[in-house]
This record gives sequence, structure tokens and C-alpha cells, in this order.
Amino acid sequence: MKKVWKIATALLLCVSMLSGCAGNAGGGDGSANGVKMYLTVSSADTFRQSLIDTAEKTAEEMGAEFSVNDAEGSLENQLAQIKEAVDGGYDVILCNPVDIDTTLQLKVAAGDLPIVFYNSCPSEEHLEADKYVFVGSNEEDAGRFQGEFILDQFSGKETINVAIFEGQKLHSATLGRTNSLKATLKDSGKKINYVFDDYADWDTEMAKQRFEILLKTGQEVDVAACNNDSMALGIIQACEEKGISFDNIKIIGIDATADGCQAIENNKMAFTVYQSAKGQGSYVVKAAARLAQGQSLDGMEYLSKDKKYVWVPFEKVDKSNVQKYK
Repeated sequence: MKKVWKIATALLLCVSMLSGCAGNAGGGDGSANGVKMYLTVSSADTFRQSLIDTAEKTAEEMGAEFSVNDAEGSLENQLAQIKEAVDGGYDVILCNPVDIDTTLQLKVAAGDLPIVFYNSCPSEEHLEADKYVFVGSNEEDAGRFQGEFILDQFSGKETINVAIFEGQKLHSATLGRTNSLKATLKDSGKKINYVFDDYADWDTEMAKQRFEILLKTGQEVDVAACNNDSMALGIIQACEEKGISFDNIKIIGIDATADGCQAIENNKMAFTVYQSAKGQGSYVVKAAARLAQGQSLDGMEYLSKDKKYVWVPFEKVDKSNVQKYK
């Protein structure tokens, strides 16, 4: 009897060990030992660099080899980098596309390698579950949050004068944030007077210059809605130089950068939307680790039903909760 008990115990132990291994094969996020990851970024800025820093740290913690390369806004450079990844024996590519309209070219260049896109989202038709996925935050939520803030702040006005400062023309975040903002304002039934709507390419100085041009037209501006905090900071600079009171204009952004949060605390910016660079950087690597090892994203937190997206949530930030994000 004692011998039979020992055999049964051994069998149970084996089954338990095998079950644990099977569970990890189904998509655990703990290990990427031996996995080679190649990251290409369209061009580094404050937000993307923060994302990349977290991605690099996460990859190191998971035991993966991690290479970072800046395409410097050039599609030619990015295609060359992807070829380098293929020729270098990498297992997965992490790609922030220079131009989302070239996604098919990027996929062709990658050959059989899976791609985790980040920061700029390709069209859904170019994504495929467990092969070509996107990790980021749902830009429609960010634009909607801005629209809701504007409607709340100007609930007593029938006509709201809105200036919109958009990011880069071909960036998916520009389209998602702007279109959702406009749709939210339109659905309110109020009259929305767009006194300005143009691209400022995420850039502080460009936004400042665009706003100064708007001021020369003499139009009333109730709110300056910016696709990111950097552009909002440019408008703040212009207001300071022109002696415009922040009580007379609501300046809002997206990203909740350190400078953006400080501007809220200083009563210069009214509202922003937190986009977690750290959260996105972490999940980009976790998704890449699974795909590189032939695993499914099933069970991953924030995974969409069609398994093409990992949506790291946006969060509203104003004076009441800004300390949480500093």
C-alpha cells in the first residue's frame, strides 16, 4: 500500500507540473528568456521615450534581448531597420510606424516575424490576432473626455468658441482624438464655433505660433483643445507673454506629462487626459514576448474581443486629482 501511495503521489506531482507548464504556455507574462526583441520608433519625443524606457526595463526583467532604433521620421530608415531585425535573427518587432498608411510595406518587410505596433495604430484590416497587434490607449476615449469637460465647463453657454490644435496629420492619435472630440461636442446640440482647427505636429513652439496667429484675428476663444500637453504648453506660453488671463480661456491637453500636470497645479492648464507611457511600454513587451514564443494573447488584461488590440485605459486629470499623476 505504501508503494502504491508513493506512485500516486508522484503521478499527481507530474500532472501538477505539467499543468503549470501548460498554463505558462498559454500566455504567462513572466519570462522571455532568449527572446530577441527589435524596437523601431518613428521619432523619439518625451512620451515615446518614456514608453521605450519602460519597455526596455520590462524586457530586461523578463530576460529578453532588446534593441532600440530611431527611424527619425523616415520610412526608408524604418524599412531598413525592419530588414535589420529580420537579418539579425530577431524574434519579434515592436513598431511605431512613421506612416500608418505604409503598414502593409512594414509587414512585407518583416516577413514571418510578428509585429506589435504601438503609439500609432494601423487600420484594423492590417491587424491580425496573435500576429499583428496594437498596444496603446483608445484615442476615442481621450477625445470624448475632452469634449465632456468642455460641455461641463460651458454648460450655461449655447455657443462655445473652440480652437483645436491637432498633432501630426498622418498619426492615428490625431484622427482618433480630434474626431471623437468633435463628435462629442456635436451630439450635445450646442452651437460649436470652431475659430481655429489646424495641425501643430505635437510641438510646443508650433502651437504657440499658431495661437498667436489666431489672436491676431480678434476672435473670441473659450477653450483651446490640444491633442497633447506639449501643444497646450505652447499656448500657455503665448498667453503669459500676451498677458491673457487663464480665467478667460480653458486650455486642455492629453497625456498628463510632468509639465502638463504642473501647469494644472499652477492653474494654467485646466484639464488633461492621462495616457500611461509606462503601462503601454510594459504591455508592448508582454505582448511581444507571447508572440515571439508562438503564444496567444488570450487572457491578457485589456485585450479586445477580436484579440487585435490591447487597450491601456485613459484617465481624466484636473485640479482635483492631479497630485496622483505627478
